[in-house]
Amino acid sequence: MKFGHLLTICMLLLGTGLSAGENNFLNGVVKLEVHTSPPNYLIPWQKMMDGGTGSGVVIGKGRILTNAHNVADSSAITVRKHNTDAIYTAKVEFVDHDCDLATLLVNEPEFYKDITPLEIGETPPLQSEVIAIGYPVGGDGLSMTKGIISRIENCLYSHSLRNLPAAQLDAAINPGNSGGPIFYNGKIAGIAFQSRRKGENIGYMIPCEVIRHFLKDIEDGRVDGCGLLGFLCAPMENPGMRKFFKMSPSQTGQLITQVNPLTEKYSPGAIKVNDVLLAMDGYRIANNGNIRLANGEPRFFSYVLLNKQIGEKAELTLLRDGKEIKTFLPLRGPDNFVSPIYDKEADYYCFGGLVFSTLTSNYLLALGERESPALTEKLEQCKASEDFQFVILNVVLGDEVNIGYQQIVSELVDSVNDVKVRNLKHLIGLLEEKKEGYATIRLGEKKLPVVVDLKAFREATPRIVKKYQLPADRSSQYRRN
Repeated sequence: MKFGHLLTICMLLLGTGLSAGENNFLNGVVKLEVHTSPPNYLIPWQKMMDGGTGSGVVIGKGRILTNAHNVADSSAITVRKHNTDAIYTAKVEFVDHDCDLATLLVNEPEFYKDITPLEIGETPPLQSEVIAIGYPVGGDGLSMTKGIISRIENCLYSHSLRNLPAAQLDAAINPGNSGGPIFYNGKIAGIAFQSRRKGENIGYMIPCEVIRHFLKDIEDGRVDGCGLLGFLCAPMENPGMRKFFKMSPSQTGQLITQVNPLTEKYSPGAIKVNDVLLAMDGYRIANNGNIRLANGEPRFFSYVLLNKQIGEKAELTLLRDGKEIKTFLPLRGPDNFVSPIYDKEADYYCFGGLVFSTLTSNYLLALGERESPALTEKLEQCKASEDFQFVILNVVLGDEVNIGYQQIVSELVDSVNDVKVRNLKHLIGLLEEKKEGYATIRLGEKKLPVVVDLKAFREATPRIVKKYQLPADRSSQYRRN
């Protein structure tokens, strides 16, 4: 199909009222070229050089809305409109890695002179026909493809590992499409952000509810992210299970199976294991976890939280020991031990060639096929205190002082001299508080010992740092003033 014919169809479908000869509508969809310098998590004192392309769309206040994964760890960003070969430098304004959204700004007024900011509409109902516009790989020009909204439900956002609402569509979403708008009835209906490798033409867009949450979040000039209530639950579809937990025939809900330690710490007794969650903010929760919107469409009950920001409270209706009660829980940020990190340097500490790092999902991804099941299982664990992080012995830089330990790689650090390690800063303090003598570092679930001569390891560190060309014995956040 020729571009002009597709454009005419596009305008009719979108209801914009623009003719095929007018450019303003399409000028608001831009191509991003991004240069990145992400850390090498396996060699944490080094950075890699990388880059790619993506798409974005101009909305109000001169903002270019795009995906966070397009601009994560970026060192330079340029944008281009389809009707000109000129390129413009863009800067990140706000980025929320939780919901994979970001805004950029261009400081040159000329960039905006022929652009009409595009409006954010509503998430289309199922079976709606939409248009995906962007700059996928395979060419340099603007691409438009039609698709049908086939499913709207929670899914795993691959960038943040958060489970948030997404809409599935059969329009082609390829690398480079990410950040581009999906249009319905002349307005932005979502932002393209990922696809499924298994299957044909299975793409996903971030729906308007998530976009609006992000834009509301940044109104105060900072990014807090998408909040959680801090508990896990299970379906109640088995009749015997419902009877056991004293539910009446008219009651439906979800069984609370785990309450995160920090939720219990800050809201003691507000919600307990074996409570049944019957409703949230007035929305009745079905036995499979769904609520119903006004139009009858189902959403998982956590959808309600998109109307709130971190710190605001949700009203819960619970069944506890056969009695209905109401309680309130404030939304908090994620409290998983192991989360992705972006736009930060990787942390490390080298002591006599033993290189310690904080365990992150970025590190696990970098391990690839060498990924350790013992480390991977930590992804699902939640913190009991804000400052706790898992520390790993990443690698051993070979030297005569650490003979016998050089085969150790990717082992979890349990303790130093029988003191449980809370985080990397704590480990550094434990190894540096004594100048002489020995320290016993225990690794993994078996608590295998690594005994180090403190004086010998300390004296060897400068030699090893020089030999392996480390910029310092530790990352910048731990360096002494």
